[in-house]
Amino acid sequence: MTLRRNKSTRDGFEGRGPSSLRAPRRAASERPPRAFRTLRFRFALAFVFALTLLGGGCFETEEGEQFYGRVSVPRSQEFRWSDGGLPRVFDPARAAAPPDTDVVRALFEGLTDYDPVTLRAVPAVASRWESAEDGRKWTFHLRRDALWSNGDEVTSRDFVRSWQRTLRLGDDAPHARLLANIEGARTLATAPATAPQDAGELTSPTPSTEAAGGETGEQVRAKDSGVTFPPAFGAVALDAYTLRVNLLRPDHNFPALVAHPVFRPYHELSPTSDLTALQSERQSVGGGEAGRSIVTNGAFNLSELRDESVVLERAKNYWDSSSVKLERVLFVARKDAEDALAAYHAGEVDAVTNASFESLALKLLTPYKDFRRETFGALTYYQFNTSRPPFDDSRVREALAVSLDLERLSADTLGGATEPARRFLPFGAAEAVQPKPEGGSVDGQGDAAAREVKEEGRAERVAPIAHDVGRARRLLAEAGYPGGENFPRIRLVVNRNEQQRIIAQEIARTWRNALGVETDIVVRNWEEYEALIQAGDFDVARKSVVMQSVDEESNMLALFGEGMPEPEATPSQVAETPAPDAAGEGSVEGQSPGEANATPVARNLAPPNMTEAQALRELPAIPIYFASSYALVKPYVNGFETNLLDAPSLKNVNLDTSWRPPEPRTLRIARVEKR
Repeated sequence: MTLRRNKSTRDGFEGRGPSSLRAPRRAASERPPRAFRTLRFRFALAFVFALTLLGGGCFETEEGEQFYGRVSVPRSQEFRWSDGGLPRVFDPARAAAPPDTDVVRALFEGLTDYDPVTLRAVPAVASRWESAEDGRKWTFHLRRDALWSNGDEVTSRDFVRSWQRTLRLGDDAPHARLLANIEGARTLATAPATAPQDAGELTSPTPSTEAAGGETGEQVRAKDSGVTFPPAFGAVALDAYTLRVNLLRPDHNFPALVAHPVFRPYHELSPTSDLTALQSERQSVGGGEAGRSIVTNGAFNLSELRDESVVLERAKNYWDSSSVKLERVLFVARKDAEDALAAYHAGEVDAVTNASFESLALKLLTPYKDFRRETFGALTYYQFNTSRPPFDDSRVREALAVSLDLERLSADTLGGATEPARRFLPFGAAEAVQPKPEGGSVDGQGDAAAREVKEEGRAERVAPIAHDVGRARRLLAEAGYPGGENFPRIRLVVNRNEQQRIIAQEIARTWRNALGVETDIVVRNWEEYEALIQAGDFDVARKSVVMQSVDEESNMLALFGEGMPEPEATPSQVAETPAPDAAGEGSVEGQSPGEANATPVARNLAPPNMTEAQALRELPAIPIYFASSYALVKPYVNGFETNLLDAPSLKNVNLDTSWRPPEPRTLRIARVEKR
């Protein structure tokens, strides 16, 4: 989590900073005349130069403060974190953004986790996993020493039940669409509320059921009667420690996807999950204890709920507790960014993240060694309406894309606060994930050679978008619009936001100057903007997305997909469905229940998702910029890693109680020999 200037997709990732860090603006009447200011500057410059000539030798000065504010080394492993407010949701399914997702990562552990530096999938509750069917089927093997905080074992059925619950929550689960590629997810998400809700065995049979052929008695009766049985949920508990997941489309990065908080299990005895309810419970029982309503399986337990903080303590029965160094974590409430910055400066907190700062504040903080800036996986892009000519012509789309100088746009128009996006993902699939050989497995140690194996189909790389006005003009001429002649005026739709309006104006100016193309900028409030997008009343529309994973499949679906997949079989596809043989054994070995009599679309013919390489070739949109995120972290804090997903791991954090500041250094300003 970081001091995120770019805050949400709705407002264009913008934020406002503390007024105390703004440069005071003097009235025009108070300023000295321009000629006098110029003369004064020249005199000061001449004076400094004269000193260097007359004094000779070298001027030396001590280096300024290296860290922002007071650095008071703690005596214990208690980490104080200002993370943009207090966590209000303690539920993996319902957590939408920091600090809620951060506290969920600390309290709950999934099948896998992220290495906070490389963002590769590493073992967590699952000690190893393997894939089959070119990445469409995954099997996770759970460790037997993983426990809930109440002493229960963490089993594969906990994951099946939790994922089913997430899908049934609908709009209350903001990241449920990340489960969309699991077989049967769409059916489960749209099932009526009167359907059985908690019987995981209905869609996750016991091992004996799957071994008996993969169909329950109810499924066999349905098939015999000619009724189409809905596809079963693709997450199957083969036994207490083995989880099989069947996907609609192959996903070679699936272990990285399930590291997201929405995939983490939720104990069935934890009905209370929001801060208000927990505080009410605390008041009813007295004291600051969090109560016994939340059962967790992560490296930390929820300990106390105070007025100004949420307190976590190291979980004693966590399977890897020996590697957890922090004893306590305090999520500290601050009313705004200025208050958080003041607390950090006074040494009252150890890290500040998710506080909005304006450009001047960032410039003032940049020289300090404890200030961090990272590219954040939040993309602003301009999407084409490819159903309208001439935007159905890839040459037109490429011409408009390569005519833009995104480096200059980020540096000048946006003040260097963003990163130019010459591709759709800020990470390469091969670099960001830990690929595995077909049928192979990965455990805590792993084979170094196996980790370097590139997955089939993932080696394709297309060059990023490059600024080339000459090529843009040639492409437009090839499409029949030399010099922009007869090109229709572009209807560019953006949401009402000052930064987005300025960007749109600069892009429109570039298209006019470089290509001779005119643009009408349509600025609307959020509701009207969404209505125009839904109606398709645009040629080009500004959009944005915050990426939740390094998984290419889910990110490209978020960029160009529409909701959860709902494949429908065409008549020809139905005709191609292989009929059961004479013995009635038409199933394939290894199918999950319901697969044998599911439509081919539900099994293998799900609509293919666009890859990044395809998107860079076809350009259904123009990537404009990635957001930046910021953090202040005290120098004695180790292991608090900022990354593209804004997802540090508290499990890896420790405080160096013996830390000492480095010796101040002397900077040499000038050296001139005496004459």
